[in-house]
Amino acid sequence: MRVFRNGFVCLLFASIALAQSSSPAPVLKPRPAAPAKSSEAAGESSSAVAPDAPVITVQGLCERPVGGSATPSDCKTVITRAEFEKIVNAVQPNMPAASKKQFANRYVTILVLAEKAHELGLDHGADFDQQMYLLRLQVLAKLVSEQMQKEATNISDGDIDSYYREHASDYKAISFDRLYVPKQKQVDTSTQKQNDPDAQKKREESEAAMKELADKLRARAAAGEDFGKLQQEAYDAAGSKQKATSTRTDNVRKANIPATDVSIFELKKGEVSPVFADPAGFMIYKVEEITDLPVSSVHDEIARTLQSEKMKSSFESLQNSAKTTLDDAYFAAPAPPTLRNPGENPAAATPAPGKK
Repeated sequence: MRVFRNGFVCLLFASIALAQSSSPAPVLKPRPAAPAKSSEAAGESSSAVAPDAPVITVQGLCERPVGGSATPSDCKTVITRAEFEKIVNAVQPNMPAASKKQFANRYVTILVLAEKAHELGLDHGADFDQQMYLLRLQVLAKLVSEQMQKEATNISDGDIDSYYREHASDYKAISFDRLYVPKQKQVDTSTQKQNDPDAQKKREESEAAMKELADKLRARAAAGEDFGKLQQEAYDAAGSKQKATSTRTDNVRKANIPATDVSIFELKKGEVSPVFADPAGFMIYKVEEITDLPVSSVHDEIARTLQSEKMKSSFESLQNSAKTTLDDAYFAAPAPPTLRNPGENPAAATPAPGKK
């Protein structure tokens, strides 16, 4: 096959892969473990085929001169296992065996199209050269991104230990009692007036009353009263028919707490939080247990965080090394659409009634 066709196909597949995927998920640094099982069984069927054995044969596909249509009697294209796997690995290393047949069919389709393009002379000219140039840039960008990702996975256990110590509060789990106070009292909608001009004022008064109740319940919680009892009082005061169940929640990480309430991780065991005004209502917490998660249990989580940070830092550093200036006149945002005809002056403003 011509160098043009092989290069074209490889670039095309690589650009497709680049367009369909975002940055690959970080690959964790292997941790000490039992020796991996042999993969001989998984590759037994493919290894039975010799590297130089044909795995794809396309009858009727071969090189023809530009503008020619004659087909040699022995016209065919043969692709060996080694050649096919080289292409596969360039596009998707470790491609599942179940996907290779579909990929092979797509590859043959592109081979046929590429040869037809050659016959028509489409592999020459400014348009072809420009597209090949852009495809080359895409492939190079993909390769350097993969290289940066590979370098970002170089995380040592020392790096992980240091990050763990510096962000110790992120690797705690707390158990707490939580008291929820509705922001509004429930009202009987059947007695409400439509378009009541005082509706907003009544909502504000209701919220103020429930906030006052939340402050009182918080003081009683800090004095040691039972959260279940206080929760039922909050429901009753709001006019809710709901019955209080367990107020206890165990082993919660900071990432699972609303951003407005994360300061509860600064509390000590037995302390009660201030009243938080969350969108859902007023919240009050009492910390019952604080557990430091061992570094071994969050090792992979920290590794992913560090890899992401290293990748982001490398990318930003590379971007910042290029000082870019865009011409504001050329890249100006287009004017908003108008119903006026070209060259038509804006209509004069219509004076308000009673004015001239």
